Amino acid sequence: MKLFKNFFCLLGGSLLAVAIRVVYPFRHYKIGRLPSHEIGHYATNIEVYLCEKDAQLNNQDKKSRDIWYRNPTAGVSNQQLDKMWARTIKISTSPIVRYTDAISRRLPGRAKFAIIHHDRDAYALFDKMAPHLSFTSQEILEGEQFLDSVRTFPGQKFVCLAVRDSSYKRAQFEDRDIAKDDYRNNDIRNYQIVAEQLAKDGYLVFRMGAKVERPFVTTSPQVIDYASNGMRSEFLDIYLGANCELFISSVLGIDSIPEIFRRPRVLTNYIPIGNFGKYGPRDLIIPKQYWLKGESRFLRFSEIVASNNGLGSCTSSYEYESAGLELVENSPNEILHATYELLNGHQEDSPQNVKSQELVAKFWSYYYRLKPAPIQSAISGQEPKVSIQFLRENSHWVN
Repeated sequence: MKLFKNFFCLLGGSLLAVAIRVVYPFRHYKIGRLPSHEIGHYATNIEVYLCEKDAQLNNQDKKSRDIWYRNPTAGVSNQQLDKMWARTIKISTSPIVRYTDAISRRLPGRAKFAIIHHDRDAYALFDKMAPHLSFTSQEILEGEQFLDSVRTFPGQKFVCLAVRDSSYKRAQFEDRDIAKDDYRNNDIRNYQIVAEQLAKDGYLVFRMGAKVERPFVTTSPQVIDYASNGMRSEFLDIYLGANCELFISSVLGIDSIPEIFRRPRVLTNYIPIGNFGKYGPRDLIIPKQYWLKGESRFLRFSEIVASNNGLGSCTSSYEYESAGLELVENSPNEILHATYELLNGHQEDSPQNVKSQELVAKFWSYYYRLKPAPIQSAISGQEPKVSIQFLRENSHWVN
């Protein structure tokens, strides 16, 4: 039976791969696999693709009939996100579509019939277009009922906080060498000060996460350990991320939800430095620090540039270790200052603040000299914000 089913799918896929080429002069079909197994890519990649299609960039045909399918062996990272995409794009459950895509990519003209997607809003379209996803009236009611159940006063604004540790990847990839990714992990305790200050200023703070190593212990009842206290649901993961006043993150998949809903983010402990240009002016970033163990000092940005050894784009803990580096997390005060810098208005935005502008310009002058070439926006002036306070207190990033 299984052999017959595979033969039927192969035959059907072959015929459809030929058929979409035959009808191309009259109707354009494209097929693509959804990155549904990782919430970050499932959110951002599809939103970027749809924005670029609407803008007719990268040879996109705005009128093409797109057919998506899920990887049947990879699962779905968030059912609510999947449900919302299914209301927006055509998602087929037929295995024939998967075979059609595999066969089509091996035939002439394959690029014309394949959906190519990526995770970078290189053309700053998010600032020009509304989100493609929306909540139903019933979903809004459900989300607001939850918020009203935890708010201290009606309409209380809230902030989301997500800090990456090793627990999620450990659960997701049993056989993976997760130590390779340790360079991206951080300690939730360094975020206690910012959470409690936000609570004092009237915000609710939700600590987000599907799986976390330790509870988030604070003195404020306005700081809710949503990831550990039993409140968490896949629906609320999306609703909270889409409606928060601000999202504080150490860069992990869940922070793509505020990105596609155009919410501002503070990205802390960011690494590798060469990926800064992936983000836009709605985001404010502070990098993780590079401590040179042999000399007991921080590595200067100019040294990272001069080294020409790819330190700015390392994506393995072992590479940093072999370079004699220890990665140092942002301090609680650095995280606090960066958060309030974004909330209160980035200081560089003031034309009178010449010194701040000089610091930022110096930072970016080093950034664009990194080798291999760092990620850059296709649109001039679309860089993310870099914390002025952080640059002032960490001069090794501007010399």
